[in-house]
Amino acid sequence: MNWRNFLEVLCKRREYELTPRETEVVMCLEESQCPTKNELLQTYITLYSNIEEEAFTQRLKNIYKKFQITGNGHKLPQLHKYLTEKYLQYQNKELFFSEIGLSYIYPSFPKEQFGQAIYEVINSDEQEPKKVDILQTFAPNLNDYFEHFIQCLQNDVQIRILLAWPYSEAAKLREDVLRKYADTSLADEIDIRDCVIANLETLEQIIKVIDNPKLLEIKLYDTLPSLAIYRAGNYLLAGVFFHGALAVKTFQLELNLKASNKMIVQTLQKDFELMWQVSRRFYPEHQTNWRNDLKILFTS
Repeated sequence: MNWRNFLEVLCKRREYELTPRETEVVMCLEESQCPTKNELLQTYITLYSNIEEEAFTQRLKNIYKKFQITGNGHKLPQLHKYLTEKYLQYQNKELFFSEIGLSYIYPSFPKEQFGQAIYEVINSDEQEPKKVDILQTFAPNLNDYFEHFIQCLQNDVQIRILLAWPYSEAAKLREDVLRKYADTSLADEIDIRDCVIANLETLEQIIKVIDNPKLLEIKLYDTLPSLAIYRAGNYLLAGVFFHGALAVKTFQLELNLKASNKMIVQTLQKDFELMWQVSRRFYPEHQTNWRNDLKILFTS
Protein backbone atom coordinates (compact mmCIF):
# COMPACT_ATOMS: atom_id res chain seq x y z
CA MET A 1 0.00 0.00 0.00
CA ASN A 2 1.38 3.39 -0.97
CA TRP A 3 1.50 6.51 1.20
CA ARG A 4 -1.66 8.12 -0.17
CA ASN A 5 -3.76 4.99 0.25
CA PHE A 6 -2.38 4.61 3.76
CA LEU A 7 -3.48 8.16 4.65
CA GLU A 8 -6.96 7.46 3.26
CA VAL A 9 -7.28 4.36 5.45
CA LEU A 10 -5.90 6.09 8.53
CA CYS A 11 -8.15 9.14 8.21
CA LYS A 12 -11.24 6.91 8.12
CA ARG A 13 -10.46 5.30 11.47
CA ARG A 14 -13.20 6.10 13.97
CA GLU A 15 -10.80 6.78 16.83
CA TYR A 16 -9.59 9.98 15.10
CA GLU A 17 -13.01 11.27 13.96
CA LEU A 18 -11.55 13.50 11.25
CA THR A 19 -13.96 15.60 9.24
CA PRO A 20 -13.78 15.51 5.41
CA ARG A 21 -12.08 18.94 5.39
CA GLU A 22 -9.52 17.85 8.00
CA THR A 23 -8.87 14.71 5.96
CA GLU A 24 -8.08 16.91 2.96
CA VAL A 25 -5.39 18.69 4.98
CA VAL A 26 -3.77 15.40 6.04
CA MET A 27 -3.86 14.15 2.45
CA CYS A 28 -1.64 17.09 1.48
CA LEU A 29 1.27 15.73 3.53
CA GLU A 30 4.03 13.93 1.65
CA GLU A 31 5.90 10.88 2.81
CA SER A 32 9.39 12.06 1.94
CA GLN A 33 9.53 15.42 3.72
CA CYS A 34 7.67 17.59 6.18
CA PRO A 35 6.50 20.92 4.72
CA THR A 36 6.18 24.21 6.55
CA LYS A 37 2.67 25.37 7.37
CA ASN A 38 2.76 27.86 4.47
CA GLU A 39 3.90 25.16 2.05
CA LEU A 40 1.13 22.87 3.26
CA LEU A 41 -1.39 25.70 2.83
CA GLN A 42 -0.27 26.29 -0.77
CA THR A 43 -0.51 22.57 -1.52
CA TYR A 44 -4.03 22.53 -0.09
CA ILE A 45 -5.09 25.51 -2.23
CA THR A 46 -3.65 23.83 -5.33
CA LEU A 47 -5.26 20.43 -4.70
CA TYR A 48 -8.58 21.46 -3.14
CA SER A 49 -9.74 25.07 -2.81
CA ASN A 50 -8.92 28.55 -1.57
CA ILE A 51 -8.98 28.97 2.20
CA GLU A 52 -8.07 31.75 4.59
CA GLU A 53 -4.90 31.14 6.62
CA GLU A 54 -6.80 31.50 9.90
CA ALA A 55 -9.32 28.82 8.92
CA PHE A 56 -6.53 26.53 7.73
CA THR A 57 -4.68 27.01 11.03
CA GLN A 58 -7.81 26.06 12.95
CA ARG A 59 -8.12 22.85 10.95
CA LEU A 60 -4.52 22.02 11.77
CA LYS A 61 -5.17 22.61 15.47
CA ASN A 62 -8.14 20.24 15.33
CA ILE A 63 -5.99 17.62 13.60
CA TYR A 64 -3.25 17.94 16.23
CA LYS A 65 -5.82 17.43 18.98
CA LYS A 66 -7.38 14.37 17.33
CA PHE A 67 -3.98 12.76 16.76
CA GLN A 68 -2.97 13.73 20.32
CA ILE A 69 -0.02 15.85 19.19
CA THR A 70 0.83 17.89 22.28
CA GLY A 71 3.73 19.62 23.95
CA ASN A 72 5.86 22.61 23.12
CA GLY A 73 7.42 23.43 19.78
CA HIS A 74 6.19 23.15 16.21
CA LYS A 75 3.50 20.49 15.97
CA LEU A 76 3.51 19.93 12.20
CA PRO A 77 6.85 18.04 12.30
CA GLN A 78 5.47 15.98 15.21
CA LEU A 79 2.38 15.11 13.18
CA HIS A 80 4.49 14.16 10.18
CA LYS A 81 6.71 11.95 12.33
CA TYR A 82 3.66 10.28 13.88
CA LEU A 83 2.19 9.52 10.45
CA THR A 84 5.43 8.15 9.02
CA GLU A 85 5.86 5.89 12.06
CA LYS A 86 2.30 4.63 11.62
CA TYR A 87 3.05 4.00 7.95
CA LEU A 88 6.03 1.84 8.86
CA GLN A 89 3.89 -0.04 11.37
CA TYR A 90 1.26 -0.59 8.73
CA GLN A 91 3.86 -1.97 6.36
CA ASN A 92 4.87 -4.38 9.13
CA LYS A 93 1.20 -5.35 9.63
CA GLU A 94 1.15 -3.86 13.15
CA LEU A 95 -1.61 -1.41 12.33
CA PHE A 96 -3.90 -4.27 11.38
CA PHE A 97 -3.41 -5.89 14.76
CA SER A 98 -4.06 -2.54 16.42
CA GLU A 99 -7.34 -2.23 14.54
CA ILE A 100 -8.58 -5.58 15.88
CA GLY A 101 -7.47 -4.59 19.39
CA LEU A 102 -4.38 -6.78 19.71
CA SER A 103 -1.77 -4.75 21.58
CA TYR A 104 0.77 -7.37 22.64
CA ILE A 105 1.36 -11.10 23.14
CA TYR A 106 2.99 -12.15 26.42
CA PRO A 107 4.62 -15.56 26.91
CA SER A 108 2.77 -15.93 30.24
CA PHE A 109 0.42 -13.91 32.42
CA PRO A 110 1.77 -10.35 32.94
CA LYS A 111 1.19 -9.80 36.64
CA GLU A 112 2.37 -6.18 36.83
CA GLN A 113 0.54 -5.05 33.70
CA PHE A 114 -2.81 -6.37 34.87
CA GLY A 115 -2.31 -4.80 38.29
CA GLN A 116 -1.57 -1.47 36.63
CA ALA A 117 -4.68 -1.81 34.46
CA ILE A 118 -6.80 -2.29 37.60
CA TYR A 119 -5.35 0.86 39.17
CA GLU A 120 -6.09 2.80 35.97
CA VAL A 121 -9.73 1.74 36.22
CA ILE A 122 -9.84 2.80 39.87
CA ASN A 123 -8.39 6.23 39.06
CA SER A 124 -10.26 6.77 35.80
CA ASP A 125 -12.53 9.80 35.41
CA GLU A 126 -14.64 8.12 32.72
CA GLN A 127 -18.36 7.90 33.46
CA GLU A 128 -18.90 4.47 31.95
CA PRO A 129 -19.34 1.57 34.41
CA LYS A 130 -16.04 0.51 35.93
CA LYS A 131 -15.51 -3.24 35.83
CA VAL A 132 -12.98 -5.94 36.62
CA ASP A 133 -13.85 -9.42 35.33
CA ILE A 134 -12.10 -12.77 35.76
CA LEU A 135 -13.03 -16.07 34.11
CA GLN A 136 -10.96 -19.06 35.15
CA THR A 137 -11.23 -22.70 36.20
CA PHE A 138 -9.45 -21.43 39.28
CA ALA A 139 -7.25 -18.35 39.48
CA PRO A 140 -3.77 -19.27 40.76
CA ASN A 141 -2.88 -15.57 40.84
CA LEU A 142 -5.96 -14.31 42.71
CA ASN A 143 -4.02 -13.52 45.89
CA ASP A 144 -1.74 -11.22 43.88
CA TYR A 145 -4.66 -8.80 43.53
CA PHE A 146 -6.08 -8.93 47.06
CA GLU A 147 -5.31 -5.27 47.78
CA HIS A 148 -6.30 -4.24 44.25
CA PHE A 149 -9.76 -5.76 44.76
CA ILE A 150 -10.25 -4.07 48.11
CA GLN A 151 -9.41 -0.72 46.53
CA CYS A 152 -11.79 -1.47 43.66
CA LEU A 153 -14.68 -2.09 46.02
CA GLN A 154 -13.82 1.03 48.02
CA ASN A 155 -13.92 3.09 44.79
CA ASP A 156 -17.15 1.77 43.24
CA VAL A 157 -15.52 -0.60 40.77
CA GLN A 158 -17.60 -3.70 40.07
CA ILE A 159 -15.80 -7.06 40.28
CA ARG A 160 -17.17 -10.23 38.70
CA ILE A 161 -15.42 -13.55 39.34
CA LEU A 162 -16.32 -16.70 37.37
CA LEU A 163 -14.83 -19.96 38.61
CA ALA A 164 -15.55 -23.65 38.03
CA TRP A 165 -17.88 -25.46 40.40
CA PRO A 166 -15.21 -27.71 41.92
CA TYR A 167 -17.53 -30.75 42.13
CA SER A 168 -18.47 -30.63 38.45
CA GLU A 169 -17.54 -33.12 35.76
CA ALA A 170 -15.98 -30.25 33.82
CA ALA A 171 -13.61 -29.46 36.71
CA LYS A 172 -12.72 -33.14 37.03
CA LEU A 173 -12.04 -33.39 33.29
CA ARG A 174 -9.78 -30.33 33.38
CA GLU A 175 -7.88 -31.77 36.35
CA ASP A 176 -7.45 -35.14 34.61
CA VAL A 177 -6.07 -33.43 31.50
CA LEU A 178 -3.62 -31.38 33.54
CA ARG A 179 -2.47 -34.40 35.50
CA LYS A 180 -2.06 -36.55 32.39
CA TYR A 181 -0.19 -34.13 30.16
CA ALA A 182 1.59 -31.77 32.58
CA ASP A 183 5.11 -32.23 33.82
CA THR A 184 5.51 -34.19 37.07
CA SER A 185 5.70 -31.21 39.43
CA LEU A 186 2.48 -29.64 38.14
CA ALA A 187 0.64 -32.96 38.06
CA ASP A 188 1.40 -33.51 41.74
CA GLU A 189 0.16 -30.04 42.71
CA ILE A 190 -3.13 -29.81 40.85
CA ASP A 191 -6.31 -30.41 42.84
CA ILE A 192 -8.95 -28.17 41.30
CA ARG A 193 -11.37 -28.66 44.18
CA ASP A 194 -8.82 -27.40 46.71
CA CYS A 195 -7.69 -24.61 44.35
CA VAL A 196 -11.22 -23.25 43.82
CA ILE A 197 -11.93 -23.43 47.56
CA ALA A 198 -8.69 -21.52 48.19
CA ASN A 199 -9.91 -18.83 45.76
CA LEU A 200 -13.22 -18.67 47.61
CA GLU A 201 -11.39 -18.34 50.92
CA THR A 202 -9.48 -15.36 49.50
CA LEU A 203 -12.76 -13.79 48.40
CA GLU A 204 -14.21 -14.52 51.84
CA GLN A 205 -11.41 -12.48 53.40
CA ILE A 206 -12.12 -9.59 51.03
CA ILE A 207 -15.82 -9.69 51.92
CA LYS A 208 -14.91 -9.68 55.60
CA VAL A 209 -12.95 -6.40 55.46
CA ILE A 210 -15.29 -4.47 53.15
CA ASP A 211 -18.22 -2.54 54.63
CA ASN A 212 -20.36 -2.82 51.48
CA PRO A 213 -19.21 -5.77 49.36
CA LYS A 214 -22.24 -5.75 47.02
CA LEU A 215 -20.05 -4.76 44.08
CA LEU A 216 -18.25 -8.10 44.37
CA GLU A 217 -20.19 -10.75 42.46
CA ILE A 218 -19.09 -14.39 42.36
CA LYS A 219 -20.49 -17.14 40.18
CA LEU A 220 -19.57 -20.78 39.58
CA TYR A 221 -20.10 -22.63 36.31
CA ASP A 222 -20.80 -26.26 35.50
CA THR A 223 -19.50 -26.27 31.91
CA LEU A 224 -16.28 -25.84 29.92
CA PRO A 225 -15.04 -22.33 29.08
CA SER A 226 -12.96 -21.75 25.96
CA LEU A 227 -10.54 -19.16 27.36
CA ALA A 228 -9.32 -17.64 30.59
CA ILE A 229 -10.25 -13.96 30.63
CA TYR A 230 -8.94 -11.12 32.80
CA ARG A 231 -10.50 -7.73 32.17
CA ALA A 232 -9.90 -4.33 33.75
CA GLY A 233 -11.95 -1.61 32.08
CA ASN A 234 -11.06 -1.65 28.39
CA TYR A 235 -7.94 -3.76 29.01
CA LEU A 236 -8.34 -7.50 28.47
CA LEU A 237 -6.03 -10.52 28.67
CA ALA A 238 -7.06 -13.83 27.12
CA GLY A 239 -5.24 -17.11 27.75
CA VAL A 240 -5.88 -20.58 26.34
CA PHE A 241 -6.71 -23.79 28.23
CA PHE A 242 -4.04 -26.04 26.73
CA HIS A 243 -3.54 -29.68 27.70
CA GLY A 244 -0.93 -29.95 30.41
CA ALA A 245 -0.53 -26.24 31.18
CA LEU A 246 -2.30 -23.72 33.37
CA ALA A 247 -3.85 -20.88 31.39
CA VAL A 248 -1.67 -18.31 33.20
CA LYS A 249 1.44 -20.20 32.06
CA THR A 250 0.59 -20.01 28.35
CA PHE A 251 0.71 -17.04 25.99
CA GLN A 252 -1.62 -14.13 26.77
CA LEU A 253 -3.31 -11.94 24.18
CA GLU A 254 -3.46 -8.32 25.35
CA LEU A 255 -6.52 -6.67 23.81
CA ASN A 256 -8.12 -3.23 23.84
CA LEU A 257 -11.92 -3.34 24.01
CA LYS A 258 -12.10 0.01 22.20
CA ALA A 259 -10.70 -1.50 19.01
CA SER A 260 -12.10 -0.06 15.78
CA ASN A 261 -12.68 -3.60 14.49
CA LYS A 262 -14.57 -5.31 17.33
CA MET A 263 -14.92 -8.78 15.84
CA ILE A 264 -12.53 -10.44 18.31
CA VAL A 265 -13.11 -8.37 21.45
CA GLN A 266 -16.90 -8.55 21.15
CA THR A 267 -16.70 -12.33 20.70
CA LEU A 268 -14.69 -12.63 23.91
CA GLN A 269 -17.05 -10.34 25.79
CA LYS A 270 -20.10 -12.28 24.57
CA ASP A 271 -18.51 -15.54 25.68
CA PHE A 272 -17.94 -14.14 29.17
CA GLU A 273 -21.50 -12.83 29.39
CA LEU A 274 -22.91 -16.18 28.23
CA MET A 275 -20.88 -17.99 30.89
CA TRP A 276 -22.12 -15.46 33.43
CA GLN A 277 -25.76 -16.10 32.49
CA VAL A 278 -25.57 -19.89 32.80
CA SER A 279 -23.58 -19.85 36.05
CA ARG A 280 -24.92 -19.80 39.61
CA ARG A 281 -24.27 -17.18 42.23
CA PHE A 282 -22.21 -18.16 45.23
CA TYR A 283 -21.26 -16.02 48.20
CA PRO A 284 -18.57 -17.34 50.57
CA GLU A 285 -19.64 -15.15 53.44
CA HIS A 286 -17.81 -15.67 56.70
CA GLN A 287 -19.73 -17.08 59.66
CA THR A 288 -21.76 -19.27 57.29
CA ASN A 289 -21.28 -22.91 56.39
CA TRP A 290 -20.57 -22.07 52.75
CA ARG A 291 -18.34 -25.10 52.13
CA ASN A 292 -21.32 -27.41 52.59
CA ASP A 293 -23.48 -25.10 50.46
CA LEU A 294 -20.82 -25.33 47.78
CA LYS A 295 -21.22 -29.12 47.50
CA ILE A 296 -24.92 -28.91 46.65
CA LEU A 297 -24.88 -25.77 44.48
CA PHE A 298 -25.79 -27.57 41.23
CA THR A 299 -27.65 -30.53 42.71
CA SER A 300 -31.03 -28.83 43.06
